[in-house]
Amino acid sequence: MEVKGLSRRERERLRHRKEILEGALELFSERGYHNVSMEEIARRSEFGVGTLYTFFHNKEELYKEMVLEKVEEFHSSLMEALNISGSEYKKIRNFVESVIRVFMKNLKFVKIYLTETRGIPFKLKAGLDKKIKAQYEDILRKLAEIFAEGIKRKVFRKIDPYLLAVALDGITSSFLIQHLEHPNKHPFDTDLILTILLENVIKRGTDDDHE
Repeated sequence: MEVKGLSRRERERLRHRKEILEGALELFSERGYHNVSMEEIARRSEFGVGTLYTFFHNKEELYKEMVLEKVEEFHSSLMEALNISGSEYKKIRNFVESVIRVFMKNLKFVKIYLTETRGIPFKLKAGLDKKIKAQYEDILRKLAEIFAEGIKRKVFRKIDPYLLAVALDGITSSFLIQHLEHPNKHPFDTDLILTILLENVIKRGTDDDHE
């Protein structure tokens, strides 16, 4: 979150907000979203309950803000990975590696989101879905542009670039879920993900484009 140019009081408020969200994340990961109260979040983050309500009207709003901030963080990291210089293959590989780093760094949040979001109130879920979908589509569009450029340069075979983007996301997400369920049995493997997707997509004789 940007703090440049803010007053000391505003920076302190942002710090307190961050501490509250971190305390909530810890509790949600330990006991589940529905089994945690605002009073318990206040105790964990070492603030009074009244202080929590100056930041968030209720637990649903707190959860929503936590999710949206994490999604924005993920979006920023992944778009940065896709905007590096180099070949299309290099950009796609960097994207997969960045997905792995981001999700491994935020495993507690990922587990909470996958297990808890289905059970939150419909109105809140609808709002989250709309904003998260916009970020997701932004990444798919960027991936599709990279695939399209690779097709244009005859690095990749002529396949719908948007569907290639969806396929890459689907394979990577599947690996994530398997890792969450069986971390020792199914580790993330960038080379395997790219082999599964690109074995029949990369045109022969273009190995120099992998650099």
